[in-house]
Amino acid sequence: MIRPISVLLVCFALRLLQAGPSWALEAGDAQSVTLWTAIIPGAFPQYVYTWRMNRDGTYREDGRDASKGTPIQPTLSGRWSHEGPRMVLRQDSLPYVFDGVVLGNLYTGMLTLNGSPVSGFCAAKGDQPPQLCDPKPGVAMESPKEGRPKT
Repeated sequence: MIRPISVLLVCFALRLLQAGPSWALEAGDAQSVTLWTAIIPGAFPQYVYTWRMNRDGTYREDGRDASKGTPIQPTLSGRWSHEGPRMVLRQDSLPYVFDGVVLGNLYTGMLTLNGSPVSGFCAAKGDQPPQLCDPKPGVAMESPKEGRPKT
């Protein structure tokens, strides 16, 4: 028996394939940058990361301590790619790879180091991290908007 949520996810993924890569970057000129904010609960639960993704396939990553707001690393750089709803980020100076699926304004998947799984991760488009994220690959949830109930 097929679960209704599985059918919904397949339909959504097919819609993304038809829409093209617009989920990765905002429309605009070649200098457009899209901001994603990520958490990695299984490996680095106290930190929040921001990815500034450029239209040319490069990105810059900053990390900060979530409670103190202080930087935890120098700015890292890398390359990103997409095929359908799948998006992959590869850091230039470290062998970390973020491999996951974008569903709307959320991106979730597995962080690997030298090809070995490290932790699930979740990211939300914009400057706020997702509200919930399982350390294993799963589904991220957006932070509730003011006036909207949590789901």
